[in-house]
Amino acid sequence: MFEGDDAQGWVRLPLIPTIVIGDTHADLDTYRALIDREEARFGGPLPSIHVGDYGFGHFSPREEREVQQFHRRHPRHRFLRGNHDAPSLIHAAPGFLPDGAVSGSVLFLGGADGGLLGEDTEITARAADHILSQLDKVKTQIRVVISHDAPQFVAQALHADMSSDRAVPGLEIRPTRTRAFLAEVAQILAPQLWMFGHWHHGWEAQFDDTHFRALGYQEGFVVPLPWDPKVTQIL
Repeated sequence: MFEGDDAQGWVRLPLIPTIVIGDTHADLDTYRALIDREEARFGGPLPSIHVGDYGFGHFSPREEREVQQFHRRHPRHRFLRGNHDAPSLIHAAPGFLPDGAVSGSVLFLGGADGGLLGEDTEITARAADHILSQLDKVKTQIRVVISHDAPQFVAQALHADMSSDRAVPGLEIRPTRTRAFLAEVAQILAPQLWMFGHWHHGWEAQFDDTHFRALGYQEGFVVPLPWDPKVTQIL
């Protein structure tokens, strides 16, 4: 997938086998079991990216300490912010990838509507405007986007394909600030791969030059990514 086309001017970077993990909603046992399973299959340690709804704000005090200790001991494991992660708690957590973080050729964008923590869990208008203003500078660098929610047009297609028994209860397909922002990102960057969670439904589709992959609830798998888990910059 990432051989690239020289005509597009892609920046070439080594591909790192990486575990990508869907929403786990404060289920630490499942989160760690997914990492253990994929590392056992691979035969050694792997970095990981959790696409959000990790559970910040829902952990018990003991679990929160365990999470902090785990990510300090294992900095290769990173995570985004979902709508079931409290922004006031997650920003200072070790391993957190803030909105607009870039590592290698991967851009990370968290947030979604529907937060249940009394906080605004969408990307802020200020952050969205700033990130959009910086995208031309990294257009030939970014080949992969990983977000919590999907661009509006992708969310509409996914929702149409979801059977009624798998649909997320109460999750409407109305436009949101975050999905509108992500649609603008998709139009500007046209990355080769875009992965996201939020919808609790494994799904994939091709739109023009971009392959979109939704992670199911508590799904995990390994994908080679052009990034370095130890090195990030913020747009």
